[in-house]
Amino acid sequence: MNRAAFLRLMAVAPFGWRHAVAGTGGAAHDAGLQWLLGRQSADGAWRSESYGAFRDGSALTPMVLRSLIGRREAATACRKAAAWMLEQGDALFAEYPVHHSSAILEAVGACSELRPLAELARKKLLALQCPRTGGWSYSRVAPPATGDLPPMQQANLSATAMAVDGLCAIGDPTAARKALEFVRVCQNLETGETTFDDGGFFQMPDDSARNKAGSAGADRNGKPRYLSYASATADGLRALLRCGEPADSPRVVTAASWLEGYRWSVQGSRNAPADLCYYTAGSLRHTSEVCARIRPVASQLLIAACGENGSWRNAAVEMREDCSVVATALAVEALG
Repeated sequence: MNRAAFLRLMAVAPFGWRHAVAGTGGAAHDAGLQWLLGRQSADGAWRSESYGAFRDGSALTPMVLRSLIGRREAATACRKAAAWMLEQGDALFAEYPVHHSSAILEAVGACSELRPLAELARKKLLALQCPRTGGWSYSRVAPPATGDLPPMQQANLSATAMAVDGLCAIGDPTAARKALEFVRVCQNLETGETTFDDGGFFQMPDDSARNKAGSAGADRNGKPRYLSYASATADGLRALLRCGEPADSPRVVTAASWLEGYRWSVQGSRNAPADLCYYTAGSLRHTSEVCARIRPVASQLLIAACGENGSWRNAAVEMREDCSVVATALAVEALG
């Protein structure tokens, strides 16, 4: 997108952005939806041709189903997917339990066939919440109440935002509110040092390897600080709001300002590819009340990335969006 096009989009925000992207956005969304419908297996599941771990159906089906919920032309496909998921039962949560539990809880309101799985999903999320931090990791087992947490059981922002999405979708915000303090810890704010206080977010404290944008140095107390990046900031902003942070609080305002100041482009920034992900666009959709100036830009970039066959594919392997099923499901959800 050139500078003139960007300025035209910004000029119509926040009230006119739907008109700016509606034409091509609707076409891209519909093309992606049809592409996904054409990739559904006969048994109702979706499978990846890119990753062996995604070929049994359980890894991708809940996510794709969530992206299709509410689309009339996808009703039959959703029922088939739900029936397949019900056949898996508790085994569906053996891998990626936070991902699957959240997707089921977000979809159950519009897909009543999933109700037998919804209580399993809710209990799974509550069991996996860290009692000390209030956050979630991607671990398959519940974190211990005492003692040191193994690295993969330490809470991270992405898993926490995802779990909060699911619980809030079924009107169960109590556990989500317990996560607010962890979410705040992942924001570069209130350190008292302007070098770090930019309002953006990072993935988790005390683990430089999983903060994709890297280290920002150490503060005056010698504590490691991490660079903010877009996908984490989009997650963090969404999680703040869903955990009960007021929309006009300094934390929400500064996070939205960080995203507004980000240099969005198809190529991403110096922190790419971690920043350029379709998951980020979906997160901005869910925070449109405070991201009205950003959503049209992200949507336009998303539309421009749609392939000729109606699918999406992102080269950012960290997000597994180089799998077209993953990328297209996220893009369809973001443009929905």
